[in-house]
Amino acid sequence: MRWLKSVAASMLAVAGSASAFTPENGTWWNPNEPGRGFMMEIQDNFLFLAGFAFSQNGAPLWLTAQGTMNGNARFVGSLTTYTGGQCLGCAYRPATAQVGAGGPIEIVFDTEVSGRMTWGGQTIPIERFDYYLTRTPGDIKTEMMLGEWQATIDFSANTSIGYPYYGDVMVFDRVDRGPSPDVFDGCRANNSLDGRCTQSAIANHDASGFYQASTREHFLVVNDSPTNFAYYVVKTGTYQFDGIMKVCPKSLSNAITQCLQSSSYRAYPVRGQRTASRNFVTTGSGPNEVDKSSRRQSISDALGNVSDGMDNAQVKARYGIDLDTLPVAELMAISERVR
Repeated sequence: MRWLKSVAASMLAVAGSASAFTPENGTWWNPNEPGRGFMMEIQDNFLFLAGFAFSQNGAPLWLTAQGTMNGNARFVGSLTTYTGGQCLGCAYRPATAQVGAGGPIEIVFDTEVSGRMTWGGQTIPIERFDYYLTRTPGDIKTEMMLGEWQATIDFSANTSIGYPYYGDVMVFDRVDRGPSPDVFDGCRANNSLDGRCTQSAIANHDASGFYQASTREHFLVVNDSPTNFAYYVVKTGTYQFDGIMKVCPKSLSNAITQCLQSSSYRAYPVRGQRTASRNFVTTGSGPNEVDKSSRRQSISDALGNVSDGMDNAQVKARYGIDLDTLPVAELMAISERVR
């Protein structure tokens, strides 16, 4: 793979409304207030929360709340506290619930992994806790991309395609700390059963990406075919991402300004899921999906380069991704990085 040749800062804020998303189940906390946290699980539109906190005298406090959500991004309920429950090793004794004793609570999710919680007269930021995805101090959402990701691209707006969905499999198995920002490298695997970056996969379909902190977006570039790159601009949670994909010809003198920033080349919605762990793609041992269907090797073959997707204004309105203002130098360098 080629090394990044140059890096230039080109950061700007996200504007526009966000698309629908699914807040992630797991442990949530306020990084500025370690020592308490909240376990949340969402099933369909029903949310259950269990909090471990402390009362004013320092005694441990166990709290729960549950109920249906308002839309996909807001929950309003009341906190129940508990006393007199079973101790460790003791005979079973049911706890006494004080329904509503903890007061009202409101949670507004801003993304899959961030939001705001209002409780006890305070509003605090909360985010999904990263237990083990990031293992290098100071890393900013680069290592978290290591693993296998399967993506579904919605080509339903393209009238030339008989079936409206296309799948992609991307494996990222290493991080390069040399460039700035850091770059994660990998490939489009030869098949989704193996989930590895073999020599042939790297030779024909290598891939790279980076994270832009100012817009909270990951940029992925896949060597789609001998004549085309596949560009992904996505907002990533712990095990899922949402965003858009564009296919750009390699023949363009500047694929960023002439394709990504041009509505002449249409964008298509994409949603991705982490389907194998970092440990699995690097060592062969770790969580992964073993029953996977095969994927075609070229998006551009399926697409036929027909421009029936979203223009840049539609992308901004739906996803909050501004394709008219991108980190051009960094993306050009990534394009040079993949073959």
